[in-house]
Amino acid sequence: MNPSHPPFAGPVQRVRPVRLSRRQLNYLRLRRRADVALALGGLVVAAIPMALVALGVLVTMGRPVLFAQERMTQSGRIFTLWKFRSMRDPGPRSARDDAERLVPFGRFIRATSLDELPSLWNIVRGDMGLIGPRPLPTYYLGRFSAEQFARHTVPAGLTGHAQVHGRNEVEWDRRMSIDQEYVQQIGPVLDLQILRDTVGVVLRRRGVDFVEAPGESTDFPGPQATSLLELDGPADDGAWQCRDREDRVLLGGTVQLLGGGMVLIGALALGAELLGGGVLLEEALLLLVSRVRSRERARWMGIAPEVELTPALREALERNGFVPPGPGSVFPTHESAPTLMGGRPPVLIAYVERPQPGFPPPRPLLSMWSEPGTSATPVPGLQ
Repeated sequence: MNPSHPPFAGPVQRVRPVRLSRRQLNYLRLRRRADVALALGGLVVAAIPMALVALGVLVTMGRPVLFAQERMTQSGRIFTLWKFRSMRDPGPRSARDDAERLVPFGRFIRATSLDELPSLWNIVRGDMGLIGPRPLPTYYLGRFSAEQFARHTVPAGLTGHAQVHGRNEVEWDRRMSIDQEYVQQIGPVLDLQILRDTVGVVLRRRGVDFVEAPGESTDFPGPQATSLLELDGPADDGAWQCRDREDRVLLGGTVQLLGGGMVLIGALALGAELLGGGVLLEEALLLLVSRVRSRERARWMGIAPEVELTPALREALERNGFVPPGPGSVFPTHESAPTLMGGRPPVLIAYVERPQPGFPPPRPLLSMWSEPGTSATPVPGLQ
């Protein structure tokens, strides 16, 4: 492992930003001035409603009134997002506990988007704009494909293209695709359409996420496909294949569900196109991890001892968070890493659940390119 990396083992985040036109860059600079003016005006107009919501939170849930969480904005920059709290303090963690924590008043302010009003201050500060891809939590770092992370080419927004096209009713891959389309088409006409449509979405209270808990369908599992790759399986017998758009098998193997949140990769076979490693191999492995995460409540994935690890395959696995087990590897969890999986010690192991609270994103962001075999370099200022 590179000693310059933070000590927690985890996947790197691949970055492939969209190149904006000069006209789009000029528009974003002009829009920033309008965002500040509108957000300041919104804070003045919403002062009394915000005071009433704060009082309601205080009466129904107690202190603190505001909820703060680290989110990502343009270029992956991390900021603290402010919202009104809608849940009671957590007890023992489980999906049912999170559902029970959401009080009726919290459900009301989520449905009406009143919980978002403190985020106007984030707009004034320059953390985000009125319109843009919704800011996502930092614990999703390492789960995005490089093309999905392109949504962070522009500032995050209070509302966005995906929010007026189904909001949380849309599957994650489609939601990411809508955000990518917005980045490519960003301009005043599209932004005005989004503002107009936002009013209708809020009034109809469509697509609201009431519970966001680990293991729930609302949790972003990672890509299920990319523009270049498609993954079939895992089937009932654990077999899976990753194909390109020309239907060539690039990577395949088997996985075994062991119970207790553990999954063992029992075989890996590389097609000729991936023998040299590169971006395609890394993203094929990312698809496998994402697919297992979306279907099973897996916490740990291991590589079986019989899997032959070429240098290129080992490097690709390490970029997806797989490291040798033992005291030298520290994971973003208080849980101890398993030493045996299916009665055998894994050659490499990865923690594939959300990093637990208090653990930072495990790796720096890396710039990637679509051509296989190209190198990845740290993105300046984002480590």
